[in-house]
Amino acid sequence: MQNDGEMRAGKRRRSLVEVEEERVWASLYRRAADPIIAAELVAHLEKSGELRFQHSGLYLRCRHVLRREKARQVRLRKIGAGIHWAAHVVIGVPLGMVGRLFRMMGAIVMVCLPEREDRAAAQVRRLTSAGASQVDVGKGLSPAEIARPLHDQAATEPGQQAGIDASQRPTRRTGGRAR
Repeated sequence: MQNDGEMRAGKRRRSLVEVEEERVWASLYRRAADPIIAAELVAHLEKSGELRFQHSGLYLRCRHVLRREKARQVRLRKIGAGIHWAAHVVIGVPLGMVGRLFRMMGAIVMVCLPEREDRAAAQVRRLTSAGASQVDVGKGLSPAEIARPLHDQAATEPGQQAGIDASQRPTRRTGGRAR
């Protein structure tokens, strides 16, 4: 029941739901600067023309926040593209030029080098030529004479393989005890 004084002044008592609704809308006014909340509020207010009319200030503020966020995103994309371009100019272009220079130098070096003659083909031509002398064929040495220095250098005893003289070899076996 209402008091007579409240009825005369035209005031009616608000319910707890209405009070809570006012608190929620007041908190939404404070948090409307967040672009995510602003986008949700715009979507909600656009569904209902009555709410949009009732909270037109909130609707306009949210629209302004969304426009400002969109401009911020565009500005950040432009800055990112500028940094990407600057890194390409500072790093990418010089590296590309160095690579191109090395390729050109390689081509120039290959042109300047004399043609490589196959050694086996040259040896066959020398051997099959009509005036081949003993010097060209192997200086007149037989295969046994050619192999003799290799045979003389071969190690015959186990100590010689390791480069140890007979006097330096240990006389006791490994792993045995000295008495």
